[in-house]
Amino acid sequence: MMKRSNILTLIFSITIVASGYAHMYYAHKLSTLYGLDQLVIAISIYFLIQVWFSGNYLIQGLTFVLLAGSTLLLINILHNNYVDTQLRMYGKNANAIVTSVKYMSGPKSYPGIIIKFTYSSNGKIYNHHIIDDVEDSKRIIVGDIFPIRYSYKDPDLFEDARK
Repeated sequence: MMKRSNILTLIFSITIVASGYAHMYYAHKLSTLYGLDQLVIAISIYFLIQVWFSGNYLIQGLTFVLLAGSTLLLINILHNNYVDTQLRMYGKNANAIVTSVKYMSGPKSYPGIIIKFTYSSNGKIYNHHIIDDVEDSKRIIVGDIFPIRYSYKDPDLFEDARK
């Protein structure tokens, strides 16, 4: 019979792998979760460390920072690599239609706008948004054409083609 610590280690390890996989390949589709997958990974690493070490909080803290930081950094690098590869291999230029331009509320050090737009691929309509600089709001209005590049294999994956 497995020890309780081995079972917990297995559960937390599976959670880290599953959440990491979801973030690497589906973060652009799960953007409404706003990093919940990364929070699950960090919490799982925290509890793994609690299972592995007991008593020495300095070692636990340093281990958590090292493991969580390096794991999240690696997963973000792998996701960005996936996005770049998809857009390089399967990228298609398109014109999206701006549906909304809205100022963000927040600190004055980063005034920004949210530009919402719509585009279609294979008969399906996709609605997305980007956060941009306020200066662009003077050039972009509702109804404008907004150039994007999206992956025809995964049309939810896009990038701003203005830059």
